[in-house]
Amino acid sequence: MKHLLLVLGLLALLTACKKPANDPLTADPTDADTVSSAQLATLVHRDGRSLVVNGQPIRLNGVAFGNWVWDNSATPPTRHHNEQDFARLQQSGLNCVRFYLNYRYFEDDNQPYVYRQAGWDWLDQNIAWAKKYGVYLILNMHVPQGGYQSQGKGGALWDVVENQNRLTKLWRAIARRYRAEPAIAGFDLLNEPVTTQSIDQWKNLAQRITTAIREVDKGHLVVVERLNAVAGDWRDYNGERNMFLVNDANVMYQFHTYDPFEFTHQTFDWAGRSPTEFERYPDETKLSITDATWYSAVFTNPALPAGTTDWAYYEGVKFTVNDPKIKIGQAVCQASTLGAGKAYFDELVVREYAPDGSLVRTVLTANMDNKDGWYFWSKANTGSAAIVDAGKTGKGVVIAQTTDDANLGSSSLPFLIRQGYSYQVSGWMRGEAVPTAATVRLRVDFQTTQQPILARNKEYLRQALAFYADWGKKTNVPIYLGEYGAGAPCFRDGRGGAQWVTDMIDLNREFGFHTTYHDYHEDGFGWYFGYNALPDPANANTALIELFKQKFGR
Repeated sequence: MKHLLLVLGLLALLTACKKPANDPLTADPTDADTVSSAQLATLVHRDGRSLVVNGQPIRLNGVAFGNWVWDNSATPPTRHHNEQDFARLQQSGLNCVRFYLNYRYFEDDNQPYVYRQAGWDWLDQNIAWAKKYGVYLILNMHVPQGGYQSQGKGGALWDVVENQNRLTKLWRAIARRYRAEPAIAGFDLLNEPVTTQSIDQWKNLAQRITTAIREVDKGHLVVVERLNAVAGDWRDYNGERNMFLVNDANVMYQFHTYDPFEFTHQTFDWAGRSPTEFERYPDETKLSITDATWYSAVFTNPALPAGTTDWAYYEGVKFTVNDPKIKIGQAVCQASTLGAGKAYFDELVVREYAPDGSLVRTVLTANMDNKDGWYFWSKANTGSAAIVDAGKTGKGVVIAQTTDDANLGSSSLPFLIRQGYSYQVSGWMRGEAVPTAATVRLRVDFQTTQQPILARNKEYLRQALAFYADWGKKTNVPIYLGEYGAGAPCFRDGRGGAQWVTDMIDLNREFGFHTTYHDYHEDGFGWYFGYNALPDPANANTALIELFKQKFGR
């Protein structure tokens, strides 16, 4: 009898210690095999370049729910949207939400690998709403362990291996919990990756996460985005615009576009734009350049000396272009490694000279009273550029607190380059406590592109999108435009925001992309504006909402 009681007691103890079958922490590789073939058929999955459900093709078109992930709160939002917003999407004819996640909704940095029930409950509720209204969710890890990627400040994801371990385990937990859930269209592994060393960092992590998901979920679509940049250097690292394949048959590949950036992001100070700029679409007077990359620059112009100096006029060298790869030029105020010093710039001018040395034209005049058309870049994401009253005459621009290579460039004011012609930038500069390690000078920078240089119109947008459509055909995979959008200022004063969105929707259909517009509820790009309050039709971009109803309404 004692032996029987002992056995029964041990069995009871083992039963009490066993985790429930739906516990996402359980690492049972056989979980994926518990989903029947009939259930697998109900999941969105890849068939060549298409997506299918129950053997029927489906096109995903929708909008992003940002969920205020940038707040970095540990509490999932309850006032960003509710059931009514899923109903609104259904009424607009849309069938998909790119659903932004912050890892902190599920995990505390002080308790890694222990997942909050509140995060699961919030996600369960949204899945139930989505399912009720026939809307699919693409779960997107917008803020991973190690930090938000898009602005180049999430390097800890790449430099601290434990953050990669945690992200992989979290995706595995999500996949295991929802392995049979048909309302989830896919797992979007990471938003706009910016690595610290190479494209291989993202390729390796994407493969690792995909493999971990497949241990517990063989049916759901995985979504892999292209690499955005490496250490703040935004260029093509593999000749494929940083698109790449992972070793898995059920993957959709993603890119984002906000071209032309100077139009879609106009007046946003967080994007380095000027509050006074006024950009239109279409605008046949503006050059729009696709796939342009930095190529070279004039580094031989005189530099500002160290220390504190008064205003002085600096005349650049006349640089003759004899390289057919050079297509576009722009003026640049270089101000690298200033530390506590400051560099001031004013009254810039760029001139073009004919092969015989005669002046042909002035291609750019900038009195620096505002930053319209200018963009500040810093390799280390340090420093800033600002308009101040202390210019040579009136206002001017000051650059300060840079710790590495940095400059202010006229990226939205490009000019065409002619072979055999010479280009010269000149202007006024002065310094305050400029260290000897700093480099402060005026430059002409040159870009190259293999694409035609077009005016700002629909044909330019077509060129910007065509590469990704061609890449999808070449690799026989579905392509997803996960983010496109125009900021709220684009819809004011006849700037043409509605026409830009119309052209984008039409081109997306032409190319067969799956799409989600960024985004549903935020002040910058939203259908609805306001914070910490549910979407209100009285505070909305009504023209944008009605446009989507016209384009997708049933």
